[in-house]
Amino acid sequence: MWFKQAQLFKLESRGVVNSEELEDQLKKLSFTPCPSGLPLSQGWISPNDEEDSLVYSAPGFLLICLQTEAKLLPASIIRQKLNEKIKEIKSTQDRKVSYKERNDLKQEIYRELLPRAFGAVYRDYAFIDTKNNWLILDTNSPKNTEKFVEFFKRSLNEIKIMSPEIKNPSPILTRWLLDGDHPKSLSIEDTCVLVDPKQPERKIRIQRQDLAANCVQPLLKNNLEVSQIKMTWDERVTFILKNDLTLQSLQYQDSVVELSGEYKGGHKNDAEEGSFKADFFIMSGILTKMFSEFLKVFAKKTDKQA
Repeated sequence: MWFKQAQLFKLESRGVVNSEELEDQLKKLSFTPCPSGLPLSQGWISPNDEEDSLVYSAPGFLLICLQTEAKLLPASIIRQKLNEKIKEIKSTQDRKVSYKERNDLKQEIYRELLPRAFGAVYRDYAFIDTKNNWLILDTNSPKNTEKFVEFFKRSLNEIKIMSPEIKNPSPILTRWLLDGDHPKSLSIEDTCVLVDPKQPERKIRIQRQDLAANCVQPLLKNNLEVSQIKMTWDERVTFILKNDLTLQSLQYQDSVVELSGEYKGGHKNDAEEGSFKADFFIMSGILTKMFSEFLKVFAKKTDKQA
């Protein structure tokens, strides 16, 4: 259980979120297979295939999983069937098909093919940090994020979910790269994206290069800012930090894997459960510590005081 992306949200609730209450809320919208006549089905499932519970609990953290089943009906197939129908009408009725009729035919074909379409299943994982009242989501896709947040709100209508209020990270990341004055826990790697804030289409991608080299520094002094940068935190995890404070391409270092292995060694009687719990607990601890450090730098005063 290792997140490959991470996006932070803040939660506001009347009390502390606990596994029992969360389980009761999620059960109301648990996943059911998509009916033949519908294009989509969403619902909560167990994040651990070895258990039935919709909430997987580790000290201080609650893991949840939203499953989506979407019918795959390629546009090319619908277009092919539509063209065949239009051709048939022209040949048998000797008339043109209006724009409205064309759309009606398209919807009719869609409804006809939908029950026979295959369903693709997607899962979006997230965990709640009960100490900080945070939710960390394993995606930075805008579409998947919107889908998860909306369903989460439907399931827990007494909990508010919001993005943290942050400063614009780009000028800060740019100073880090120019001056090397970044937190000691962070080290800059070999990849970044530079953007002109006045002309966003003016973008330069730099990969596998020494970002402190003389060829990079003049670009930063020529009105370009860092919008993404590859970094390593505490020699434990390497990632791309984006200017909306989301993380992508998370890679956990050998020291983290070894620590997980040591924890698993104490659960020899239940190797699979020990493995899942160790991975989840270590990963969630790392990500919450990272985001805590980032908020100290990037959060607006209201978040710092919270």
